[in-house]
Amino acid sequence: MLNKLSDTIYYLPNQNDNERPTLGLVCGDQCSLIIDAGNSTQHAKDFLLEIDKLNVPPIKYLVITHAHWDHFLGMNEFEATVIVNSRTNELLKEWQSYRFDDNSLQKYVKANQISAQDMEIIQANIPNRDSFKLNSPDVIFENPLTIDLGNKVCLIV
Repeated sequence: MLNKLSDTIYYLPNQNDNERPTLGLVCGDQCSLIIDAGNSTQHAKDFLLEIDKLNVPPIKYLVITHAHWDHFLGMNEFEATVIVNSRTNELLKEWQSYRFDDNSLQKYVKANQISAQDMEIIQANIPNRDSFKLNSPDVIFENPLTIDLGNKVCLIV
């Protein structure tokens, strides 16, 4: 269930037991912006199902706050312009080269790239992991970015 901060700002609370961070939704008069994509395709789908219960403008933007896997592995599920800063993009490039089959995930655990718990969460929440490949972001910024959602302006730094 989404929590309402104001008439235009909502969030899906974090769930520490399965590495699900808080995800945000900011709505303007013309479009909406998502803050972070979740730890998996399933997390993103769960968030989108909650958003569908609201009468909000269509999602146009997805901002990834930083390059921890639990904040971006769900980004393929959003039909939105994905926005990241240049440092986050450099770290995402590494994840774009990752494979998500069981053998690869076990190698990442052995190399201390992810924890065993992270591996289990990814295995349980990303179907079709053998063919899963993380998309590239659409907008990479260095300087603060202003996004007008229609009567609601977001400053991305």
